[in-house]
Amino acid sequence: MIGLKRGTVKLCEHEKDWELEAQDTISRLKRILGNVIKDIQHVGSTSVPSIKAKPIIDIALAVDDFHDILAFERELKDAGFYYRAKPDFGDQLLFASGSFYEGTGDLQTHFIHVVLTNSMDWINYVNFREYLNSTPSAAKEYEALKVSLALQAPAENGREKYLKGKHDFIVYTLRKALVKSYLGKTVDIKIDRPIGSIHPERPGLPYPVNYGHIPHVLGGDGEELDVYLLGVEVPVEEYTARIIGIVHRRNDVEDKLVAAPEGFHYNPKKISEAVRFQEQYYESEIEVYNG
Repeated sequence: MIGLKRGTVKLCEHEKDWELEAQDTISRLKRILGNVIKDIQHVGSTSVPSIKAKPIIDIALAVDDFHDILAFERELKDAGFYYRAKPDFGDQLLFASGSFYEGTGDLQTHFIHVVLTNSMDWINYVNFREYLNSTPSAAKEYEALKVSLALQAPAENGREKYLKGKHDFIVYTLRKALVKSYLGKTVDIKIDRPIGSIHPERPGLPYPVNYGHIPHVLGGDGEELDVYLLGVEVPVEEYTARIIGIVHRRNDVEDKLVAAPEGFHYNPKKISEAVRFQEQYYESEIEVYNG
């Protein structure tokens, strides 16, 4: 089954045909758009085989410039992808398919979420899918929440209540998915608080390690994702290092990454000691990369 009456909420057991339909849709879009597409992937709940989902296919499509895809609006419409211009979509474009948009029925079948290449929207779409597929407990928690919300949603026009009910879970999961996605990766870090500098809110607290962020990647607090750099004993402005751990904060809206030069290894105790100067003010636990 693919398609759902507009405005309604219905969850179905996962079907293998959803992935086949998603790949067919991706192929059709590639034929139309060619090199305009920088990346394109099946996302959303229908891309998570272990959970129930609304039978609507979500595709994330990355482009360098929105004008590039709008130039193909007529070709996309002819292929059944209708542009839905709305001001509340933020830095995204939406194309949709189904008999509702064709004017012949009331079904929605596909949503094509067009985002900018390497944007946080793109990162979030992919990370959410990857995190749920690699973390069964989170996937089942999400499914249970959706089932509960679907039962509470009115038969007609229940979609808004359903979406609002998922919001907090999605925000928290995206936060966890983001930091998890960096474990083991080598990243470029911009150091804005080098070793020996003074904490801006605690004048008596010098930084015993270099502390910075990954540029253009936003963490749970809406600011650029912070990184503790261990194993570098002199002040630096920039550094390329491997992410070896995560500081999961239980009483804050953000988590911190921990990086070190290639070949350096730290266990949770050593990381905890190194970052205690700041983490002593939070409840946290350390996760290390074991790859």
